Amino acid sequence: MTDVLLAERSPAEFPDAPVRIERNSRHRRRRWAVLVTCIALVGVAVGSLLFDATQANHRYDRARHLLRVTRGTTVVVARDLAAARIDLHLVTQQVGTDSNALTQDTSQLEGARSALSAAQAHVFEQASLLNALHGCLAGVEQALNALAVGNQSKAADALKWVATPCSTAVKASG
Repeated sequence: MTDVLLAERSPAEFPDAPVRIERNSRHRRRRWAVLVTCIALVGVAVGSLLFDATQANHRYDRARHLLRVTRGTTVVVARDLAAARIDLHLVTQQVGTDSNALTQDTSQLEGARSALSAAQAHVFEQASLLNALHGCLAGVEQALNALAVGNQSKAADALKWVATPCSTAVKASG
């Protein structure tokens, strides 16, 4: 075994060997550091991409949910709008019918007003005739009473006072 040891070279004979080992270990450390840094950068990039993808997926899901809600609301609003259109059509028809009825009623009302005015005029004429007849009758009655007691002058005066109402009554009665 000593021969083997003697056959080996001594460390003094290898002056560059420790430097090489140091260089290789430094080089290896650098490689490992670069490799770890690259792996960390790739991990950060992949993590960032995954986070962004998760956020995009969340926004997409939220947008799809809002789209479903909006479509549902649109369906409800469309139904309400259709019902409102039907109601508006019915109301428009009713307004047309009511406008025609109002026109007819207005025409009938104007006819009734005319008839009322004519009736009022007739009543006024009848009231005037009645007043004239009452006045004429009262004067004739006084004249008859005066004649009954033999007072002809008083009977003549009573007939003079009622001459105008009596002639008015005669003219009005035709």
